[in-house]
Amino acid sequence: MVAKPLMTTVSDDIPACAGCGQCCHLLVELAPLVDDVPEEMVVEHAGVRCMDQHGDGACVALDPLSRLCTIYERRPQVCRDFQRAEVLCRRAIGRGYGPAASPALGSHPEA
Repeated sequence: MVAKPLMTTVSDDIPACAGCGQCCHLLVELAPLVDDVPEEMVVEHAGVRCMDQHGDGACVALDPLSRLCTIYERRPQVCRDFQRAEVLCRRAIGRGYGPAASPALGSHPEA
């Protein structure tokens, strides 16, 4: 009997989301009237409300031991929409392609 090669997927080289936390080091802009995160976790940058970050860039909602979100049920919409193995994910974990990752998750570059 001849063994068939295992099928691989695009995301085989990407760690599982749970416990990774690399995307939690991107600046997260909060959407007005959409995001309802604890106010003590919010800071303002140039008039834009964002998730606060620790000195190492980690979101204040990221548990440093488990590397899981402590406000998962209330996490910002941009975090809910973030897709494992897509370009920004790969850039966050250092396996990116092309130019460096944008500085903020959820920001919209002005023309």
